[in-house]
Amino acid sequence: MTCQDCAKAQTAKHWPIFQADCHGCQVRALASGPAYHTAMAANAMTPSYRSALQSLFGEGWRAAHEEVKAEHARIKGMA
Repeated sequence: MTCQDCAKAQTAKHWPIFQADCHGCQVRALASGPAYHTAMAANAMTPSYRSALQSLFGEGWRAAHEEVKAEHARIKGMA
């Protein structure tokens, strides 16, 4: 099942709605959130960003980090 908010976010750069139980929404929230931006600015895996990844994705946090980076690039590339 496709999340309607993930689908809408594909064409709306600043889609403001996230579903707490949706993996894609969780990735999008981190990609556009302060913890990721702080980590990017520091060019490091900051404790707050890593903690957010681990809280949301458990053992799969490393793979989720790659998804967050890709989602950030996708959002940034939108007009």
